[in-house]
Amino acid sequence: MRKNTRIVISLVAAMLLCGCSSEAMMLKSDGITLYRSKNYKEAEKIFLQAISLDDDNASIYSDLGMNYIEMKDYEKAMKAFDTSIELDGGQQEAYRGKGLIYLEQKNYDAAIGEFTQAIKNTGTRVGAIDYDILSYRAQAEAAGGFYQEALSTLNALVELDVHKADSLFLRGTVYIRSGSFDKGVNDLKTCADLSSDPFLDYKIYETLAELGYAEAGVEFLNKIFESTEDTDELHLLKGKAYYLLGKYTNALPELAAPIKNNNASAVLYAGLCHENLGDYKRAESVYKSFLQTNSKGRNDADTQAIWAQCAYTQYELCDYSNAKHSISSAIAMGDHGRMDDLYWNEIMILYQLGEFQNAYDKALNYKEMFPEDTRIEAEISLLSMKIPQPENGVIE
Repeated sequence: MRKNTRIVISLVAAMLLCGCSSEAMMLKSDGITLYRSKNYKEAEKIFLQAISLDDDNASIYSDLGMNYIEMKDYEKAMKAFDTSIELDGGQQEAYRGKGLIYLEQKNYDAAIGEFTQAIKNTGTRVGAIDYDILSYRAQAEAAGGFYQEALSTLNALVELDVHKADSLFLRGTVYIRSGSFDKGVNDLKTCADLSSDPFLDYKIYETLAELGYAEAGVEFLNKIFESTEDTDELHLLKGKAYYLLGKYTNALPELAAPIKNNNASAVLYAGLCHENLGDYKRAESVYKSFLQTNSKGRNDADTQAIWAQCAYTQYELCDYSNAKHSISSAIAMGDHGRMDDLYWNEIMILYQLGEFQNAYDKALNYKEMFPEDTRIEAEISLLSMKIPQPENGVIE
């Protein structure tokens, strides 16, 4: 009887364990569903519940890590991936996840190492995740300046016809960066031919412009006008393309529709078109019309740029008081990537208003914040001559 009792007890224990594991896997599945629907906070709770039932399951930790990446909590993500690897050193997804974190952090050497390890953990069958990992490794190699390695990886992907458009796009940029301009442009043309997506054409132009070959990108801008869809997104894209081509009067009708729907980017480009046509009053009107009805509660790069351009047009119109208000509003929005320009323009506006002491103080702050911009020295020198000097000649 004792033997039978022991057998019964062990079977019950096994059933309980099986039940826990089964419930954990059901929770894992629910967590993945939430993850895919971008409900990351709820997905985190579900993954943690699954782990509480089965804390030896490496795959759940990998899923949790990917969820933390989407939440931009890289420290927790790294811990989850490390735990997954400790439990199962063959967890390809965990190495991939660590590589993604390092890639985001611009630690390209480490990213390449993790992606390479992930590839080594490929099973007997090569699947979509392997090609995905190779694509990310190529990105890390290209970003890290390892061009020959990147080309080797990308050549393999192109030959395999995997993510071909993306692979050709990246290979094209790598060729150009490594000095093979013709090969690079050919890849970009082939990439564009594989797709009728005008947004890809614009991306190719932007990339060529960033690499110093804006003229070579003009043909891609012109391809955008072949698209006939009637959407705000496409009208905005065409407006931006016309603006970049210097065809400002062509751009304005394209921008009209998205402006009606309060699209900040369209407003910005419309104002810039009027500025380039020399009509600063009209540009100011476009900017102010948007800001008076849409700026409250907004804090994005386009709205900040509109405030800044509004200040510029008012400066050109010699309306320095309103220019001061506009530039202050732009600065109050925080850093969206152009603070040096904003602070510089503020100093110029204060100078025109005769607020020399205020301008001088801000110029000193500017020098401290942006020491690499030596132009400020001349402005400080000029402003120092505009403010009252103490008898001992020392400015306090």
